[in-house]
Amino acid sequence: KATAPAQQKTEDRSLQMQDSTSKKQNKVTNTLKEAMLEFHKLGVTTKKDGSNPHFDSSYSSLESVIEAVNQGNQFGIYFTQELLYEYAPRQEDHLSDSIVPIVRTVIYHVKDDAIKEAKLPIMLSKANMENPQKIGSAITYYKRYTLQSLYGLPSEDDDANKVSNENKSSSNNSWR
Repeated sequence: KATAPAQQKTEDRSLQMQDSTSKKQNKVTNTLKEAMLEFHKLGVTTKKDGSNPHFDSSYSSLESVIEAVNQGNQFGIYFTQELLYEYAPRQEDHLSDSIVPIVRTVIYHVKDDAIKEAKLPIMLSKANMENPQKIGSAITYYKRYTLQSLYGLPSEDDDANKVSNENKSSSNNSWR
C-alpha cells in the first residue's frame, strides 16, 4: 500500500512528464513556412566531420547534415529522400535514349500539405555511371547538398573551391 508522500511524488512526476510532453508539442507550428522560420531562428549549422584527403579539405558528412536538419522536427518538419529514374529522350550528343537517376528530397510538415522539393539529376560520365561506387558516392553527395539547400544551411564547400582552381579538364574528380 503506497503512502501518501510516495503517491504524491508519483503524481508530481507524472504531471512533470505531461508538462514536458505538451511543451514539446506546443513547438509544432501550423504551417511549413512557420516551421522553416522557427528552424532558421535556431541558427543551425552543420559540423565538418568528414575529410577529403584528395583536396586536403573538410566537409559536413550526410550524417552531420541529417543531424542538423532533424532539429526541425520539433516544429513539425521532416524530410524524405529517394532515388528516382526518369526517361530522357535521345539528345544530339547521345546515340540513344537513356534513364537518368535523380535524387529527390522533400520537406513535409505534419499539419500542412505544402512541401519544399528538390530534384537533382545525377550527372556522371558514362564510365562512372557503370561504376557502382562512383554512383553511390554521387548519390550521397547529392543527398547532402539538396538537404543543405532546402533547409538553407550555410556551407563552405572546400572541395568545390579547390576543384574550381584545379585544371577543369581533369576527369578524376572524386565524389564522397
